[in-house]
Amino acid sequence: MTDVFNFLSLPGAGSFLEIQRHFLERTLDMNAIRETLIAVGVVVGIILLVMLILHFRPKKPYVPQDWIFDAKQIRDLLGVALNQRAKIELHFSMEGEARRPALRCSAVALENGTILLEASGLASLSHKWQGRNVDCFFILRKQDSYAFYAFSTTIVEIRTLKEACLITVKVPEKIESRQKRSYLRIPPPEEYMLGAAVWRGLDMPESLERNDLALWPKPSRIWLPGMREEFTFRDISSGGLRLHLPRHILAEEMDFIHVSTQFIVMLDLWEPDKAQRLRFWLLCRMQSPVLDFETKGMDIGAQFLSWAKPAESGGSNLIWLKLASSGEVEPLGNWIMRRHLEFFRESEQSLSFAHRQTA
Repeated sequence: MTDVFNFLSLPGAGSFLEIQRHFLERTLDMNAIRETLIAVGVVVGIILLVMLILHFRPKKPYVPQDWIFDAKQIRDLLGVALNQRAKIELHFSMEGEARRPALRCSAVALENGTILLEASGLASLSHKWQGRNVDCFFILRKQDSYAFYAFSTTIVEIRTLKEACLITVKVPEKIESRQKRSYLRIPPPEEYMLGAAVWRGLDMPESLERNDLALWPKPSRIWLPGMREEFTFRDISSGGLRLHLPRHILAEEMDFIHVSTQFIVMLDLWEPDKAQRLRFWLLCRMQSPVLDFETKGMDIGAQFLSWAKPAESGGSNLIWLKLASSGEVEPLGNWIMRRHLEFFRESEQSLSFAHRQTA
């Protein structure tokens, strides 16, 4: 013990103890750091393992909520269509071919995994469509409203009768519930189409000029029923439209036909419910130009990007607006819906009258 006290009393002994204390503290710090690094490494390893498992795990395909896959539910919907004598529209299209006009049929029978459709008044339908795909649309009544449905299927058989064609198609594997009006396409009723015009290429007004019609160049193409028909409409929806360029016009337009090209369409429509004119200026993006090998013309699809209406102040001023969140021009969608329901009710009345006559 005396030696210890003697050592502590020696010069420099305090410095030695200070060094020893710092060494012990540093050792403890290194141990703590090592333990922390190990813990962090374990956590990172677990995260990487989970990420690898999620990456290589089979991914479930995205299925929209409005798609119906249940076989019983599909048969029930088709059964309701049969009971309501619903019209089913068939849209024929093949890649590289122009889309044919829609064919309206009545559901006649549902059996053995097939749907029998009758196209009254159709003298014949080419058997080349057997085995091909077809897009189908139908509407069901639901109390005070209507529900829209669509499906794709295959034509099994085509039979020609004296005054009708019978078309047998497979029961689809899925049906899409299409409640959005932007899905609804109609051939524009000629009695409510007052005129239209197209601006494209160098005739397109500059962005700063688009608010004032007085600054616009003359339109590139005009459609006035019975007077000047440089193009026609195949169909129209609240989200887009499809034009047809006849053969004699197509040659002059080839330099402007490119996917994603922008152009403007003016629609002049009549609203019979309010006895007033409706005008829309629609900025469009060109999509899917398809050559019609029969007519040598071309069908051009277009998606709406924005739209304009006359300013309340009148004159030549326009107000440009964005599309609704559903991707549609809402006032145009209202007009299309009314025309579609009119046609639907007229078809129902005609079918009901014919049924009473034969009863």
